[in-house]
Amino acid sequence: MSSQTDPNPFQRKVMTRQPGLIGAQWWNEGLSAMSDPVSRRKALQALAVFGGAVAVGGIALAAAGEDEYLEFHDALQMQRERGWNFGATDDSLTFSGQANVPLKPQELTALATELTPKQDALKPFSQATLFQSVSASGSLVNALSPINTPEMITAFNQGQALASLFAGQPEAALATAVLVDLPGPESIAFSAALAERFEPVFTFDNWPHPVGVVPAHLTLAAVAYYQPTFRQLTPKRTLPAPPVFVLDRQRLAPYTDRQQEFDNRYMARMPSAEQLRKLGVKHVLYVVPGGKPPLEELDDLNEDFVAWRTAGLDVKLVAASDFQPGPTETATPTVATTQPLAATDGGTPADAGTSLATAGTSDAGTTSPVTAGTTKSARSWYYGGSRTSHDTFWIAYPWVHTVTRPNMVYGRPSAGILSMKDLARLPSNVSGGYAYEPLRRATMFSAIPRGATGAFRPFPSGFGKVAMRMSSNSRAILGPAFSSRSSWSRSSSYSYSGG
Repeated sequence: MSSQTDPNPFQRKVMTRQPGLIGAQWWNEGLSAMSDPVSRRKALQALAVFGGAVAVGGIALAAAGEDEYLEFHDALQMQRERGWNFGATDDSLTFSGQANVPLKPQELTALATELTPKQDALKPFSQATLFQSVSASGSLVNALSPINTPEMITAFNQGQALASLFAGQPEAALATAVLVDLPGPESIAFSAALAERFEPVFTFDNWPHPVGVVPAHLTLAAVAYYQPTFRQLTPKRTLPAPPVFVLDRQRLAPYTDRQQEFDNRYMARMPSAEQLRKLGVKHVLYVVPGGKPPLEELDDLNEDFVAWRTAGLDVKLVAASDFQPGPTETATPTVATTQPLAATDGGTPADAGTSLATAGTSDAGTTSPVTAGTTKSARSWYYGGSRTSHDTFWIAYPWVHTVTRPNMVYGRPSAGILSMKDLARLPSNVSGGYAYEPLRRATMFSAIPRGATGAFRPFPSGFGKVAMRMSSNSRAILGPAFSSRSSWSRSSSYSYSGG
């Protein structure tokens, strides 16, 4: 029977029922009867065209299923909506210098309230964002561990040396705002040493993340260690008190790998010159780690510092490394950071929770704050590293009335320009930050003017952002695109949107 008269030209010729293989062989008698090779070729070409159409249609359908693009969103906002460690929930936080002190979750969740300045005039400049991350997520509290590293001990001792200078010059202290711009944990320690006379104003405007480029969890860990100290010093501080702005120098950490790092960078927000003047501030002392020159402010502070200088504020820089231990005393701390600490008051560490008590008069001639714990040291620290050089601080930073002591006159009023005679009196091992003057320079923030008003300044393009996978159809967020460790990560390419 020919295919022209058979309404069903395809017939089953073989049925296969072997184990693991079930199927049938079908054959068109009309095709098998075709003797013309050209006709057979045309038939095969038709089938190829049909098959190709199906294949193309399949690819189109698959592409429709993968119709996504990348869009940049505010990293902090994504953390607030999806969790502090979203996209890296299998990664853990790492700590060094862990201190054997009890961690009290209920106290940590109160950080945002407890560490807010008590003076209403300082509250607008405080950033409690980092502290809010603890109260927003119980899992973050459980992931933290208090730390007290050797670098923190050094920073605390350096802060004590600076505090002893201002303790002898209360009028100069009231007219001075201190900006501590060290790595987060060290800034916490340095400011704790100043907290009996200066009121801390914390400026941490990000959340921790397991793969965050800014190790904000270490700053929180340092706060957990010093929280009892800050708490006990608050009622001891005489008001009004000058501010010590506490910054994390890692806030602008280099960020180069969008696939492996989470961009939790942020910018510091400072008061305007007018606002500082209302606080009684005439001088600004900017504390940096030290080391190799140039000694200058970080990029996000350049505009502020230049505006302050233009408005008549005296802005100077001092390196934390300018404060060194005396040469004849032992450098061994009396409390090891890794040893168990005795606890009092229901678990508060005896060596971490006590206030800075005045121990009397140091051999440098000024009252020396000494902590009953925290970072006790058997060594006295001085500007320039000796008792003789300590008081020369007021030659380099002439913010006090002229005072005459045996063999020394310091505090001469000036515009900050030292004579050769004055320079010869200064120790040779200090940084020379006293000669610093803020100058306008090109930075990544130069195109975003703010005028040092203290108002929010928009981020530069791509700063503090996270790439999120978006659905082209619904515009819904599908998940983050960063970190190969994330189950949401994809290896395929996407189009980008946003800045």
